[in-house]
Amino acid sequence: MRKVYPAAVLASLIAGSGVAMADEAALAAMTAAGVRLTQAEAAAVAAATPSQLAAIVSQLVAAHPQQAAAVTSAAVTAAPAQAAAITSAAVAAAPAQAAAITTAAVTAAPAQAAAITSAAVTAAPT
Repeated sequence: MRKVYPAAVLASLIAGSGVAMADEAALAAMTAAGVRLTQAEAAAVAAATPSQLAAIVSQLVAAHPQQAAAVTSAAVTAAPAQAAAITSAAVAAAPAQAAAITTAAVTAAPAQAAAITSAAVTAAPT
C-alpha cells in the first residue's frame, strides 16, 4: 500500500481539477479492493479522465490478469456510466477471465447489467 499512496497524492496534486475526481475514486476503490498497482499505474488511474478509464483498465488487466475482476469492479463502481466500455476493454485484454470480469461488473452496477453483458459478449473472441 505504500507504493500507491504517494502516487495518488502526487497525481491528485498535479491533476487538481474536478475532472480527475472520478478516477481518483477508481484508484481509491482499487486500493480498497486490494489491487496491487505500481506507482506509475496508480498515477495513470488517478490522472485519467472518465473517458480514458477503459483504456487504463485494459492496460491493468493485461498486466495483471489475476486481478481482472477486482480492477473491473473498482472501475465500474467509480464510473458506472462507463461500465460497458470498461467491461469491453477488460474482456478484450483478458478473454480467459471474461466470466469473472462480467460478473464483477454486473455486481458493481446492476442497473447496467444488459449493457455490460452485451459489451462482454461483443468483446469476447469468437
